[in-house]
Amino acid sequence: MLSRRVLPALLLLGLVGGCTAAPPLPAADELLAAAKTNFAGVRSLHFSVGVNGVLPGLPMIKMAGNATLENGGQASGSAEFTDRSFAFTVSGDTATAKDTKGRETTGPTPFTVDRFLGPRSGLMRLLGSLRQPKTEIRETIQHVDGYRVGGTVPQSVATSLVPQIHSDVNVKIWVTVAEPHRFARMWLQVPPATNHDSPVMYEVLLTDQQP
Repeated sequence: MLSRRVLPALLLLGLVGGCTAAPPLPAADELLAAAKTNFAGVRSLHFSVGVNGVLPGLPMIKMAGNATLENGGQASGSAEFTDRSFAFTVSGDTATAKDTKGRETTGPTPFTVDRFLGPRSGLMRLLGSLRQPKTEIRETIQHVDGYRVGGTVPQSVATSLVPQIHSDVNVKIWVTVAEPHRFARMWLQVPPATNHDSPVMYEVLLTDQQP
């Protein structure tokens, strides 16, 4: 018979021997390079943006729609700000907004489609500018099975997306596990402008990506 001392030791060895180490996470630089290569070829997609907090000069709560680089850049969708909600369209550098009462406004916009989509867009610059990127975890969020890569983006790059950003920002990028590795989701934290303010968080989801 096994002694009372030997039996627990054997059980422990069995438990340890039965455990398998989790596979190593891919290198952040490799994931970002793959995501950048694939995103450069995307010409249309569906986007959704959620905001926690209010950035001075841009009181947006959420936005969703579709965008394409075709015909000079076209987008349409809906947006909710702190003071109003409206449907919008973008054609080139002109935007039209129609509020819930049917009032329509048309004028120039700096937020053209090619500012965010295409090989020379702000999102492409962001993917290529993360400082000290690190693959943090594999997780599934909003039906996206992805690797989360964290890092910091310099203010000059963040401003190319949102002019109201005046400091470096913390960013997390989700790159799909399935190949080709795609840029699927982004979380961006804007530091508070003063000690009396709170940080503002943006969550961006990019789906239905088409070449």
